[in-house]
Amino acid sequence: MTPDGAALLPRARHLVEQADHLVRTVRDADPTTVTLATPSESDPAVLARLLRLLDDAQLAVNLTCSDDGEPRADNSWTVTRCEPTSARWTVRLGAAPAPGGSDRPVRLSALRPRRGSPARPVLVLHHDLEPPQGERLHAAADAAGLSPALIRAKPPHIAFTEALAGRAQLLCTAAEARRHGLSWAPLADPPVRRGYRLAERDPLPAALADGPLRTPALQLLGAAVSAESDSPAPDTAESPGAEFPASESPGAGSPDRVTRRSKEQT
Repeated sequence: MTPDGAALLPRARHLVEQADHLVRTVRDADPTTVTLATPSESDPAVLARLLRLLDDAQLAVNLTCSDDGEPRADNSWTVTRCEPTSARWTVRLGAAPAPGGSDRPVRLSALRPRRGSPARPVLVLHHDLEPPQGERLHAAADAAGLSPALIRAKPPHIAFTEALAGRAQLLCTAAEARRHGLSWAPLADPPVRRGYRLAERDPLPAALADGPLRTPALQLLGAAVSAESDSPAPDTAESPGAEFPASESPGAGSPDRVTRRSKEQT
């Protein structure tokens, strides 16, 4: 380094530090990093489309799992399982492989062991046996004459392996069955659904709070957890700051928005 370079070095370092500070200040004033938390059964292909959409909009996204059920502490979208009657998205459960290979609705009673044939267990993914979902499922099985001993909760990789090997029936969604090459038929007595809710934690980037990116992003987010849903498409035209009508709760079709102020109050 020349004597002139040595003389300028402290000032040059100071200018670089000031430039970095300026960039951080702008980022803090207009947050563009979003934590996107979804349950483990979300469709990877659809989530990849959502990530590409957000990448094209130059939004930084931290993708994580929401199986602990708690909204994140930063600006985020968190999708968690919930009671279907208060869900933003629902998806129907069915039998895989489909009895007889037909995709027509099937009754739970059709999964009972045939006389003289070995009994095959009816496997259920762990989260579908958690209350209150598990209580409804057990009640439907009791009404269908299915022995409680036949209904067993298994981790996904074991449940799908047993179903693919023909050793068990599995209750899952159509998208999950298709992903693993299984035929599927919806349950019909009565339909059993899995529900999902959306929690939004402010501050969100303007493009996701009320901009044109919000509608397609929410559609993809819903499709990731309910690709075969028979529920209506989410209402993405709502105003993020609007009050919920008396007949509507944050979980019943509208996102549960959590502002920084409400976080501090709690």
